[in-house]
Amino acid sequence: MNLVNKKTLLLLLLLASYRSWAQTQCKPSILPFIGGEELIYDVDYLMGNNWVSAAKVRFIVKDSIFNNKPCYYVEGKGRTLKSYDWFFKVRDKYASFIEKETHDPLHFIRRVREGDFYLNYDYDFNYNNLTSEVHEKRRNVEKNETLVISKCSFDIISSVYFARAIPFQKLSKGDTIPLDLILDKELYNDVSIIYNGLKRIKDQQNRKIECIHFEIELIAGTIFKGNEKMDVFVTNDENKIPIYVEAEIIVGSIRVYIKSIKNTKTPLRYIP
Repeated sequence: MNLVNKKTLLLLLLLASYRSWAQTQCKPSILPFIGGEELIYDVDYLMGNNWVSAAKVRFIVKDSIFNNKPCYYVEGKGRTLKSYDWFFKVRDKYASFIEKETHDPLHFIRRVREGDFYLNYDYDFNYNNLTSEVHEKRRNVEKNETLVISKCSFDIISSVYFARAIPFQKLSKGDTIPLDLILDKELYNDVSIIYNGLKRIKDQQNRKIECIHFEIELIAGTIFKGNEKMDVFVTNDENKIPIYVEAEIIVGSIRVYIKSIKNTKTPLRYIP
């Protein structure tokens, strides 16, 4: 698995980072999660003709304070399994402080440890002047830059949790939704998400659940190869939890399963 594939271990779960609101309505009024929520995923990689367990990803939500403002601290950590570390060791962390009152992301953290490569990013968002101050640190490089953003720009962690508040019931099959995503000191707005309706799927415990199905079309210019797609399934309930993701990426395929769900805002509704 090459470096680009490793960088998708978390990004594949950032499946719903898009907006279906108008530019002035992109912040939801109610968030479908609470402090204490925890989601754990298994990541499989197609090596040759065989699927192999490659990594685990864990997302948590905590009540927190940032710059004297009550926030949600949302963190995603991805790591290759120890049995896979000999091939390519990954220890990645993404985190966002989301203000409870305005639902604005205030600060974003990215810590990448992939093989011998490491990278640190810290973003501080200012929605008054629509900028983000970015501090970058990597081997032999440390610098600060200012990034121009929009009112509906989100980092990759906050976008996932905002997207779970989208009124999916207002979408029709085939609707295309744009994405504004901040990644690696750039603002990407060239990704499309296609709504594909509802589908019943089974989780790893063989339980059936009704899900909202999306096909995400990734355009050249992102870290993905042009015209690549991924299929995403989130629960069709008040929680909108990502249950399953599968994707064809630059080299090979990845699939992501939900392993554990704790402390959701409302109980999940499984189908008898």
